[in-house]
Amino acid sequence: MSGFLEFPKNFLWGSAVSGHQIEGGNHHSDWWHWELATPKQPVSGKAIDYWNRFEEDHQLLEEMGHQAFRLGIEWARVEPRKDEFDPAAIGQYRRILESLRGRGIKICLTLHHWVLPLWVAGQGGWASPETIGAFLRYAERMVEEFADYPELWITFNEPMVAALAGYITADFPPQRRCFRAFRKAVRHMLRAHVGAYRIIHRIRPGARVGIATAYPCIEPWGSPGLAGKYERKFAELGKTWVYRAWDQSVETGRLHPLFGRGAIDGLRGSVDFCGINYYFRITPRASFKHWKTGFFDFEAIPAGTATSDIGWQIHPEGIYKISSEVWNRFGKPIFVTENGVADAADTLRPAYLAGHLAQLHRAIADGIPVQGYFHWSYIDNFEWNEGFAMKFGLVGVDADDPGLKRVPRPSAALYSRIIHRNGLPLPPEQFAVATPH
Repeated sequence: MSGFLEFPKNFLWGSAVSGHQIEGGNHHSDWWHWELATPKQPVSGKAIDYWNRFEEDHQLLEEMGHQAFRLGIEWARVEPRKDEFDPAAIGQYRRILESLRGRGIKICLTLHHWVLPLWVAGQGGWASPETIGAFLRYAERMVEEFADYPELWITFNEPMVAALAGYITADFPPQRRCFRAFRKAVRHMLRAHVGAYRIIHRIRPGARVGIATAYPCIEPWGSPGLAGKYERKFAELGKTWVYRAWDQSVETGRLHPLFGRGAIDGLRGSVDFCGINYYFRITPRASFKHWKTGFFDFEAIPAGTATSDIGWQIHPEGIYKISSEVWNRFGKPIFVTENGVADAADTLRPAYLAGHLAQLHRAIADGIPVQGYFHWSYIDNFEWNEGFAMKFGLVGVDADDPGLKRVPRPSAALYSRIIHRNGLPLPPEQFAVATPH
């Protein structure tokens, strides 16, 4: 098989980052204080100092041919204390956005990527109804300041991850295990999303606004008999908790029963596009040995499946399945707002990139309007609980290097060629093929 997978003429190629993970020195945030107060938790510190070195990074983006860049505003920077907006921080974000625009790089701007100002966390975070109004005041100010810059707006990044990790599994701040607080947090984020959606459209009519949602591919292991039935039911339950309950709420305007009862005015259809963050597959396997996790082995990996440095299954077909599901539910254009692999050696990334793009091309050929792709990440960064150990970047950087030298990996050159040609050649054997770890 040979040929060329050409993407649509106006397909948007780019990469993605988030503020806290690359800027450094986010001193007034809940994550910063949590990092310092939590034993064995990695500390973001200066991260890769994008806050001061953005021009260097933007020059690299331009040289690599990236057409778009997804980045975020850190609420804790621009409003470090309640009702006190910092003009210096706002001015720095304006310089960052001006720099991108000056280089012809389109902007996808995220308003909330998990991290809260410390004062917001102190008043109860997303479990408090006060946070809705606080977020909307922040969002309105940011839209007033930066309305002319973004091509795309994202109100929330992976809201269900923040809610589940913050209030169910207690892996993220505020590290609570409280189902009632979880439900409140989700309801409040849904209301805050609606308000931000309205604000953006009021100030910038014709804007395109969406949510970047985490969509793992959850598939049952396939055991025979009752074990297999148990796996299938659990896989459906997992999808509901991780993304379907949220999606159904946004699609219908009515809260999924997982979150409570009732409707939220303006929620139905409050996305102009759907953002897909896709990384991996999970294949839960029924196991009596794993009684602490509900008799499931969540780390079971089918034979022949490659895994990343972080242990996630590499499953390109999943991005096609998720794109189909999202399109069938919402009927809205799709942007892949995150997709990438932890791969310090850069031996997995070429095949990962090519395989996932081939599946996106398949989706487009089947009539699914996938309009853009943002690779995660542009550069190695602070990966939350994993710290700087996991390398997702097309551009490598050692956080312990005083000079924080940026070094594009070979996969960065591959992605540049894909962008330049607006597609990728076949056969896939020409790419480095990942072997199972």
